[in-house]
Amino acid sequence: MRIALDAMGGDHAPEQTVQGASDFLQNCPDENITLILIGPEDAVKAQVKKHPFDPTRIEVVHASQVVDMHDRPARIVKSKRNSSLVRAVELVQSGEADGAVSAGSTGALLSASLFLLHRIPGVRRPAVCPLIPTAHGGFLLCDAGANVDVRARDLVHFALMARANSIHLFNHPRPRIGLLNIGTEAGKGNELTVRAHSLLAEHVDNFVGNVEARDLFAGVADVVVCDGFVGNVLIKIVEGMVLHVAGWARDKLKQHPIAQLALPVMRPALKDLAQELDYEEHGGSPLLGINGVVVIGHGTSSARAIMNAIRTAVRAHRENLLESIRRGIEAHLDIFEERHVVTTA
Repeated sequence: MRIALDAMGGDHAPEQTVQGASDFLQNCPDENITLILIGPEDAVKAQVKKHPFDPTRIEVVHASQVVDMHDRPARIVKSKRNSSLVRAVELVQSGEADGAVSAGSTGALLSASLFLLHRIPGVRRPAVCPLIPTAHGGFLLCDAGANVDVRARDLVHFALMARANSIHLFNHPRPRIGLLNIGTEAGKGNELTVRAHSLLAEHVDNFVGNVEARDLFAGVADVVVCDGFVGNVLIKIVEGMVLHVAGWARDKLKQHPIAQLALPVMRPALKDLAQELDYEEHGGSPLLGINGVVVIGHGTSSARAIMNAIRTAVRAHRENLLESIRRGIEAHLDIFEERHVVTTA
């Protein structure tokens, strides 16, 4: 298996990306997995020299350009064809790599993947599907930012793709699928969610209905679907709240001398909680609906996040996530029939 890594993707590249690649290989017993590190050759090799890489398990591919957040995603393949991000996806397209990993621009990675790998047949809009950790093991949120404007049938496809991903990740025989909404009643919400509720009830196994935001962390659903605008706002609120509460709790503990005495006893439990809530523990999310394994990591990914994102790509390829998504979509292609097409469908 060969995984292409955009060594220049992310706020802390190439130092953290190359270290993450090194950490992955040191902790990976399967010697048949090779990493392809892509970026300006001199910069990447300078980082490689700092780590104990097995030379038989890495390859450095030169890319003279780097995608930054000011680049227009829709034009990235034409404007920066020789960038590390685009080259990573090209290697999947050519069959030289079995998957690609990048912590670079989500829009650019999505655009390059659509242009070079195309969609799984039947999918109109690919989606980002991160795991949101909770005390109940977590849930998959789909979409988390790839699609700001969607139709009701797109939400059905998000549910079908995320359902396959949930089975793949957690071995759930029948994941519970919920629709993020402002109320639990079927008629609640805007025209999009009302129509989506009807289609989800018809096409998606174990659809549990509408889910309110306040119930997301109570374990009421294994997959929660929404449009990318709402999903992206939600995930950033969650990330910000975790950091805020952690800092807040730390400050409050410092104000109480008795609490300071209890810290040595509390520290293991607090450490476990922090680890479970840390997005880096899960690394990255596959771009669902793309006809190839492409994993997007957080822009601020550390070496640990990169290591886990590579693990995500390896597992997606090894367990054939794409084929599971294809089967799910093929079984419900009739949602494209004219009888379902209304203003928001």
